[in-house]
Amino acid sequence: MNEQQSFPGIEGQINVYDEAQLRSIEARRIFEAEEGYMPWMDDYWRLIAEGWTWKKAVYMLWAALPKDKRKPKTQNELAVQVLGLTTDRRIHDWKQNPAMDAAIAILAKSALLKHRPEIYAALIESASNPDSRSHADRKLALEMLGDYMPRQSIRLGAEIVDGGEAELSIEELRAIEAGPETTNGG
Repeated sequence: MNEQQSFPGIEGQINVYDEAQLRSIEARRIFEAEEGYMPWMDDYWRLIAEGWTWKKAVYMLWAALPKDKRKPKTQNELAVQVLGLTTDRRIHDWKQNPAMDAAIAILAKSALLKHRPEIYAALIESASNPDSRSHADRKLALEMLGDYMPRQSIRLGAEIVDGGEAELSIEELRAIEAGPETTNGG
């Protein structure tokens, strides 16, 4: 059986088992050429520098997006249309990697961190508005600054202890948790 085949644009013969690798190389070339202007490409290159393969980096960026913002819409379409895979089966295997889950969570959070200045500016604008509708933003801003501590309650057994009124000793908390004293007589 002949395992060698010619491919256009490639000198000489190559092993037909390398076809998947050629598909991957071409898919990466297309992705990087077409998506090179996207703002999240900095995250893509950072993931590559961290040692992730290009396919895993693209998948993680896609997975970190809100579902309604993903293009292509489905995981299978991403696998076939962008990553050069024949199915999304390999992606299912990747999902078992806890490090990948952690990286996706960081990517999702980084989108929020990139807008931190705008978020703070909006909080400042709203919190400094004397209108009563801005009360929640004022409260949040003061909590963030450490100028306001909300009252907190602790549930111990059936009783609620209000942490804002008095500090209780460990013994007092244990007594509350234990409930009313019981007698051996029934």
